[in-house]
Order: sequence, then structure tokens, then C-alpha cells
Amino acid sequence: MKRALSMMEALGIEGELIEHEVSGRTSEGASEALGVPLSRILKSLVFVERGRFVFVIISGDRRVSLKKLRSVSGLKRPRLARRDEILSLLGYEPGGIPPFAFYGILPCYIDRILTSLEWVVGSAGSEYVGVKLNPRDLVRIGCEPHEISERVDGP
Repeated sequence: MKRALSMMEALGIEGELIEHEVSGRTSEGASEALGVPLSRILKSLVFVERGRFVFVIISGDRRVSLKKLRSVSGLKRPRLARRDEILSLLGYEPGGIPPFAFYGILPCYIDRILTSLEWVVGSAGSEYVGVKLNPRDLVRIGCEPHEISERVDGP
């Protein structure tokens, strides 16, 4: 949490930290723990292909469209990065990756739908701490908005 706070300060991201006792490792868990709709919960995901990594941010009620991700990233056969790859690259556990952890390390793509919202909640470095922030701050620091998701129940 301290590392995430320092990073937020350095990047000029204003946010409200929200601690909770229930694990927010999954989008559903975070939604329940915070009393926030899934559409406001951020999933910070890392995809890889042959040593090339990309950071992807979508809402908790959607899934990444691999077809759309291939189109914007140039990755031909992306797969979710493994826990050890994420830890080595970003220093965070899956379920605790802040949405700004990509900065200076990875190209980032944020689902365009999120940029119309005034606030969303992502992890602040732990599955027990969230950060409420404006998603346009993520665009400001270099995350590119694209249509990269689809509804969980279909396209």
C-alpha cells in the first residue's frame, strides 16, 4: 500500500484509499467488500507473448476480447501472464496490482468504456486495499483507451 501511495503521489494521481477486511482478489470479491458495482471495479491484467508484455485495464463486469487485444497490441497469441512473471515484472501479486503499476514499464490499454466514468476502484497494492480514482488519470499517464472488452455473457 505504501508503494502504491508513493507512486500515486509521484504521478499526480488523486485517489481515496479504502481498506476492507474481505479479500478483493477477484472482481466479485472487491465489489462485495466495497459495496461497489462490478462495472466500477477495475481488473488490472498482464498479457504476454514471447517475452513481450502488455498491461490491460477493464471493468469487473467484462472480459478481455483477445481479438480486440490482438488488434491494438500487435500480439498474435496473447496469454495471461503467470503469477511469477507478474511478480518479477511489477512486484505485485495478482489481485493486488494497482491500475497505474504499468507506468514506465509496460504499454497499457484501458477499455474506452471506463474513460466516461467519474470514478472507479482498483487495487492499491493489496487485495485488502482499494483506491477510488478517476480513470482519466490513467489515460493522462499513458494508458491508451481502446475498445478491448466484451460482456461476460457474450460480445
